[in-house]
Amino acid sequence: MKKIMPALGLAILSACTTPADVSKPLTAGGDKNAKFAIKDTASGFTVDLRYSRYQFIPEADALLVACRAIATSRAYEEAKQRGREIHSINEQTIRVSVGRNIVNGRTACRAFVEAIWKEV
Repeated sequence: MKKIMPALGLAILSACTTPADVSKPLTAGGDKNAKFAIKDTASGFTVDLRYSRYQFIPEADALLVACRAIATSRAYEEAKQRGREIHSINEQTIRVSVGRNIVNGRTACRAFVEAIWKEV
């Protein structure tokens, strides 16, 4: 029993995470787990997202949802920052890939979104 309690306490502490600051725009570094690359195209721009976070219990589905949402939000934020509107982003056109590093417990995803400008 003496060995179980410290191990249980350590497991509980290692499962804790802090939420991202959602009051800041994504460009201001509100989520330190997300890295973006924005590239202009002839018809708009693309968003390439690399996102990873520690997960005590792997939940790839939850990470896929978060990854798609962050990539989409970043595209709309970029369009607003540039003062232009983009066509609605169909979630099925977002390319997403997920992987897990079992050594450090991080689950990572990469998403790619293409945003197309609306005609004025």
